[in-house]
Amino acid sequence: MARPAVIPWAEADTVEALHQRYLAEADGVVRTRLHALWLLRQPQAGWPPTTVAAALGVQRSSVQRWLKWYREGGLAMVCGRRKGGVGKPSYLTPAQQEQLVTAAATGRFATAQAVRDWLEAEFGVVYTRDSLYTLLPRLGIRLKRPRHTKADPQSQATWKKESSGNG
Repeated sequence: MARPAVIPWAEADTVEALHQRYLAEADGVVRTRLHALWLLRQPQAGWPPTTVAAALGVQRSSVQRWLKWYREGGLAMVCGRRKGGVGKPSYLTPAQQEQLVTAAATGRFATAQAVRDWLEAEFGVVYTRDSLYTLLPRLGIRLKRPRHTKADPQSQATWKKESSGNG
């Protein structure tokens, strides 16, 4: 039979305080962590981590990790940790990103390929097509849809009106 974890609880982290914080939490990930701590803090010597993990539908190692965080930094660390890393750093500095936004705002680029060529010429940075299509919306840059040079807006509007039916 599993034994309850020995946890040096902070005075402020009473059963009632943990329960109230757990009920008030909106973030589902943090709420699950607080629920686990609340179950571990129960007055009847608490639940063992294995039982808590089974009750919450998480791995025992997750409960152990949350306990480790609590021991190291209290509730602030348990609630403050986020899943995942910080990601790969951008190829462009914030100043270079600002230059790109400014250049795009002037209408300098008609296509993503034009942006790619400009970045390579200006900063020596080569982006793949997929990375560029991720970067542009993140910076708030939206390129206009390409239009054929011989397109007739009048005939296109007429065609749209006449063919807008379902059959």
